[in-house]
Amino acid sequence: MSVPPPPSPAAIGTLAVATPELISSMVDHSPTMLAYFDSNLICRYSNASYRRVFEKPGTSLEGAHFETLVQADKRDTVLPHARAALAGEPQDYEYERTAPDGRRIHVEVKYTPDVRDGGVVGMFVELHDITGHKQIEDLVLESNRELEERMQERSARLFESEQRFRLMVDGLKDYCVYFLDELGYITDWTDSAQRLHNVPAPLILRQHVRMLMDDTHPGQQPPVLAQLLRQAIDTGHSELDGWQTRQGETAFWAHTTFTALRDADAKLLGLSVITKDMTEQKRLEDVMSNLNQVLEKRVQERSRELMVANRDIDALSHMVSHDLRAPLRHISGYLALLHEDLAPHQLALAGTPVMQHMAALDQTSKRLSRMIESALEYARLGRTTAERGPVALTSLVHGAIAEAKTTCGHRAVEWVVPDDWPVVRGDAPLLSKLLGHVLSNALKYTGKRPVAHIEMGWRSSQPADPQPSGYEHPGRMVTVWVKDNGAGFDSDQAQNLYVMFQRQHHTMDFDGTGTGLALSQRIARLHGGAFHIRSQRNQGCLVSVTLPLADQVSAG
Repeated sequence: MSVPPPPSPAAIGTLAVATPELISSMVDHSPTMLAYFDSNLICRYSNASYRRVFEKPGTSLEGAHFETLVQADKRDTVLPHARAALAGEPQDYEYERTAPDGRRIHVEVKYTPDVRDGGVVGMFVELHDITGHKQIEDLVLESNRELEERMQERSARLFESEQRFRLMVDGLKDYCVYFLDELGYITDWTDSAQRLHNVPAPLILRQHVRMLMDDTHPGQQPPVLAQLLRQAIDTGHSELDGWQTRQGETAFWAHTTFTALRDADAKLLGLSVITKDMTEQKRLEDVMSNLNQVLEKRVQERSRELMVANRDIDALSHMVSHDLRAPLRHISGYLALLHEDLAPHQLALAGTPVMQHMAALDQTSKRLSRMIESALEYARLGRTTAERGPVALTSLVHGAIAEAKTTCGHRAVEWVVPDDWPVVRGDAPLLSKLLGHVLSNALKYTGKRPVAHIEMGWRSSQPADPQPSGYEHPGRMVTVWVKDNGAGFDSDQAQNLYVMFQRQHHTMDFDGTGTGLALSQRIARLHGGAFHIRSQRNQGCLVSVTLPLADQVSAG
């Protein structure tokens, strides 16, 4: 058989031999980073993969010193390997460096000495990006570590479970187990049964289980044992609660479970009985029942007292609304008549104590009228249930600011208010009143500032935010805050801050009835929220109102 001759160069292509350009192109297309450094560690050649990692923009690696290509924090690691390669020792190691795009890459490095005529004239550098392999190794190591931790955790839980089981078995003192035949006669009497019932086996074996039931105990309902045994045989088990006997001692309250025992062919072998001494639990239940009866009686008494108190409050509110207002209206009426009578003599009486006293009396009557209105509002809030619905704070806040601006006159007031506000869950009219009280106070106590600065905002409620006790809080809350540069007060020293008619400033300095904070706090609590104020004298106030957030947060 003849062998055909090899094909001529023309038959396999136009290139008879690989040119330097072809070899360079092949090397540049290799993902392996290749370079050559002479004995002075000067770069003489590098392929495209090597240049992409080591070449800086606008510079060339050809002629660059090896040390300049190594990151400063890696030189102590890399340079000794390079020197060893130039000494004729091939090097193979790994290290981590930063790629030009900022990624951290793992590199496998090989330095091969270029030996010619018995001497080393340079070294070949071969680098492989093994980041993917390293990540897989790290992932495998992490998975192995997690698996080992889980196995250790499972082993620890298993050991703990075994320990608990042993302790439970060793500590079973209030249980007993014994066995019956299908008619209810005792066939096997265990040590635990003898210990619980205090009856030795010879006296109880072949006796009916009825002997253990204390039918004479007060309140005992005689059990129908035949039905319980039949139920256990038919359905698998039955249960019984009642008083049982303990030889030579008082009866004990027990919970008993009858379980049918069958073999692989479903043939009935008898019944097991597990009895637990529940006397202490029974006593506790009786005590709790008595306590509940007493508590229910007290609740009924308190409810009656509350109804009486509410009727008294209604009567007081009616008296305040009608009986106390009538004399006040008379005082106001007579003051008006007195002003009319003295009108012809105003010039003669100007600046006299008479006019001062009348002005003070008029101001006091108006203040008393406002206090009565506030007291009635406070009482109504105490018996009000807030209507809970979505309330867009955006329109509510801007409406309250617009109303507040009507009372500013020509004062210079700087308002800092965000455009977007959340949607809370509450009663819009009540929340409008709350904002009105807060902004009214801010305007009042900045009255002596050349330029009043009032800032409002909101944020999601933080765990450290004040929350009232005794209220069921929804999962999400929002805190609305108002900050001013007013007169302020020392809030740490303020006594009865939220008590009606209690003021932190004299009426000669700032007018008011001392009801705004009390009303605001009550409205906040009606919504399941909180009202908090922090202030320092001459440094303004920061008022925080925590409210429940609606299902969605919206710009409203």
